[in-house]
Amino acid sequence: MPRRARCVVLAALALSAAAGVAQAQPGITHRGSAAVMVDTLPGVDATEMRIRLEDTVDVEVDQAWVIRAGSWVDVLAGTRRSDGVRDFVYQPGEIYARYRQPRFDLTAGFQRVVWGTLDEIQPTDLVNPIDVSRFLFEGRGEARLPVLALRGRVFLPHETTVDAVYVPWFRRGRYDLLDEATSPFNLLADRCSAAACVADLPVPGAQPVSVPRLASDPSRTLRHGSVGARVSRPLRVVDVGASVFRGWQAFPLVTLGAVGVSPQGPNPAVVLEERWSRITMVGGDAEAARGSVTWRAEGAMLVDTPVQAGVGGGLVDGRSLQVGAGLDWTVGPWRTFGNVIGRRAWAVGPEAARVPSTGGVQLVGGAERKFVRDTRVLRGFAVVDPTEGTAFVRGLGAWNVRDNLWVEGSAAWFTGQGVDFLGQYTDRDFVSVRVKYYF
Repeated sequence: MPRRARCVVLAALALSAAAGVAQAQPGITHRGSAAVMVDTLPGVDATEMRIRLEDTVDVEVDQAWVIRAGSWVDVLAGTRRSDGVRDFVYQPGEIYARYRQPRFDLTAGFQRVVWGTLDEIQPTDLVNPIDVSRFLFEGRGEARLPVLALRGRVFLPHETTVDAVYVPWFRRGRYDLLDEATSPFNLLADRCSAAACVADLPVPGAQPVSVPRLASDPSRTLRHGSVGARVSRPLRVVDVGASVFRGWQAFPLVTLGAVGVSPQGPNPAVVLEERWSRITMVGGDAEAARGSVTWRAEGAMLVDTPVQAGVGGGLVDGRSLQVGAGLDWTVGPWRTFGNVIGRRAWAVGPEAARVPSTGGVQLVGGAERKFVRDTRVLRGFAVVDPTEGTAFVRGLGAWNVRDNLWVEGSAAWFTGQGVDFLGQYTDRDFVSVRVKYYF
């Protein structure tokens, strides 16, 4: 039996066993869901069916020990760029053991660590990489990929909390967990295969050519681990936090490098290389509530991060800064939020003079309303970058047809072209329908 098939069979048996134990034993909580989603992206000729089976079991061993075991199975069937695709993956969810005491707790295993206060786009939220497809379909909360980590929290007087985390192995962000090489959300899929890409050479009059692609993730060794800490406490009516994190970029930068002279002509022979770099983040956040309004602020500075000299250009030492503030308020049945985030990146050292700084502003907002005893939901979300003239707008409507059964319809629209994240997805508009059952 193929390895993937064995993983799915073992996962299904484990989920079934866990469900049986959950029903038979007190102190055990079991929850799960099964979802079928059909989506289409006309701009890139893709129509897909995505199936997800997810299951989580929480075991309260005693007052000190808690064990969580979660995982999911994803299945894909459909067409992408006129070619049929099929795939399935088994993924560990949050699988950890937690030891709790009044003054501290310690958690070891696969987990999600959420830092920051802003909605959806959080500059200090760097511990977990994300799945871009899930972010676009559902939001950041669903997109975080669990990482193997050791996390400890200490609860000090005056409601002060010290939160430290160590991630021994690198895990990269993903454009899509399902057949990433052909995914419509993979920014390299239009131009790259596993071994080569079509590249525009930085030579006047040169035509796009196929160039070798060099791609490799940092090895899974202890020297490639990540570490961070966050301290938070209330100051009168304001909750404040400060954080530091030493880790990796979630996605690589792609550089175009010359390796010689091509025998076919004057164009230089080149390779397209994925480059991973270490980053060091220093950040802070604040949050306060007054009546139905909550205001939030968050900022992060990467004191050592690579800066790219144009698309495909070489990397130089640099720094970047993201600072944002926003409001979250409730008016009648509507819950609404809005954030403004400014960003800037610049080179440092001897290369600073030839690499221009970049920057801009993002406007992030959303609203949600529930109807008929919370059985109907309307939700909207938008990101606008006025600097680049790009935007992403997503709307969702959901209906609770019967107990634990929801039907959802969603549509998203990208507009504008630019070098920012949104501008590179300009032809990825999508429509989706999902049926989800909770058990």
